[in-house]
Amino acid sequence: MIRRLLRRNISIWQIAGYAMATLVGLAIVMAAVQLHGDIQGGLSSESDESGGIGLISKRNIVISKPVTMSTTLTGNKPGFSTDDIADIERQKWCGGVAEFRAADFGVWAGIDMGGRTMQTALFFESVPDRLLDIDPDKWTFDPTSPMIPIILSKDYLTLYNFGFASTGRMPMISESMLGKIPLTVTLTGNGRRLSLPARIVGFSSWLNTVAVPERFMDWAHAEFGSGTAEMPSRLIVEVADPADPDVDGYLEEHDYEKAGPDDNLGRASYFLNLLTGIISAVGGVITLLALGILMLSLYLLVQKNRRTISGLLLLGYTPQQVAWCYIRLVLWINAAVLLFASGALLIARSLWRTGLARIDIPVSSPWTALLTGTAIMAAVSAANALTIRRLVRRCEDSKSKCKTSCME
Repeated sequence: MIRRLLRRNISIWQIAGYAMATLVGLAIVMAAVQLHGDIQGGLSSESDESGGIGLISKRNIVISKPVTMSTTLTGNKPGFSTDDIADIERQKWCGGVAEFRAADFGVWAGIDMGGRTMQTALFFESVPDRLLDIDPDKWTFDPTSPMIPIILSKDYLTLYNFGFASTGRMPMISESMLGKIPLTVTLTGNGRRLSLPARIVGFSSWLNTVAVPERFMDWAHAEFGSGTAEMPSRLIVEVADPADPDVDGYLEEHDYEKAGPDDNLGRASYFLNLLTGIISAVGGVITLLALGILMLSLYLLVQKNRRTISGLLLLGYTPQQVAWCYIRLVLWINAAVLLFASGALLIARSLWRTGLARIDIPVSSPWTALLTGTAIMAAVSAANALTIRRLVRRCEDSKSKCKTSCME
């Protein structure tokens, strides 16, 4: 009976308007969260082409000091001092700094192909192993059974194939083929000379170096190095967004050169973040407007049923019992809105999955978007419940005043 009495003045059109507006706003927010996750996952992923190994995250950049006429004439190598590194680490956009460690001993690499031996001077550098996305079993070095794993820049192989090989009648080599060819690396220094087997275990699409494990570099420096520590000539800097204007401004101010992820990729990431933020804001505004509509509808509904509510309270019904009738109605509506918004999200996700698959971007899990929608509707439901209880308590206060006046 209490439900029938309280629902007499409920406007179906007001409830439907609130539900539709909330559905649109919530679906937009959830779709924006899902699209942001899909696009960011594609932009931050590293390709694995032709046996290549994914290397340092695209959110890292490599910086160096320029080579000037004075460095050429004096022979001094441009490097980063401890003060330079500390100043970079203090910047708000910097998440960490890692150093390139160059070999201070002689390196020669040879390859035997069909009876013809090719040998060239080489250089080695190491970076912290934690930054390399590579199988640890392939990226190790044991002095008792030495085999040097190497990661090579793809640019070097391209230069050989379309430079030396095409003009010097040398055989062209693919990445997969080069990874299977055994190499011989000769190390010289401190009056010693040692030849070790080596193998290329991966390729970097943008890191221009010949990388070796830190453990090998420590061992080789102890055996062949000069023992003098030199300043690092290049640094790996972790940043949230390579296209951040603050990053470029700092590098220009200190005359540092940047390499690493394509600037266009960073700009695309920045633009997509901005776009999804705007879409989310629009969906949020629509949801807030819908919440305002419901608040107004509840206020008008309680005002229309004010006498009925006061009468029920005088008959002995508690404010919680009266409020629960309205709260239960709102909860059912919000649950239906969340269900339909989740369905709309899954349909939209299936529509853009095909387009993303064409450019090799995998679709991320929808759970983040679904949990976001659930959290929003939970907050909206809590706000609705608090509002209903406050309005019913006002009626209880009116009942108390009426009771007091009658006694007087």
